Amino acid sequence: MTEAKETVKNMEYLVKLLHKEWGRSGRTQARVPMDMARLETAGAGIAKEIRDRRELLETGKGTFKQCMRLSKENFILLRLAKKIKKAGGKAARQDKGMFLMVEMDREEYALFSAIKKVREE
Repeated sequence: MTEAKETVKNMEYLVKLLHKEWGRSGRTQARVPMDMARLETAGAGIAKEIRDRRELLETGKGTFKQCMRLSKENFILLRLAKKIKKAGGKAARQDKGMFLMVEMDREEYALFSAIKKVREE
């Protein structure tokens, strides 16, 4: 096997490991209250952010670092979307009322806060 093929194989393996790691949530750092009525809007907003980042990745115009950052952010957003959906389903089954609590790790909370801040401006 040539050195270039070996390097490509090693990079593919590294990215596979990163995706596996990024798919895992860390320790809960924040519990964010969400209004049940706005749950669908929050989910749609996260889905839009994921699509926007994916489109940027697919253009291939960014640097390697930018592509890796966008990919990581997408994994974080996917984790967050799963948590919101799970919390919404749990709250609906238990008839918790108007609000639910979504537990977020440090990365999820930072990205959620940044997106929320940009949307409010």
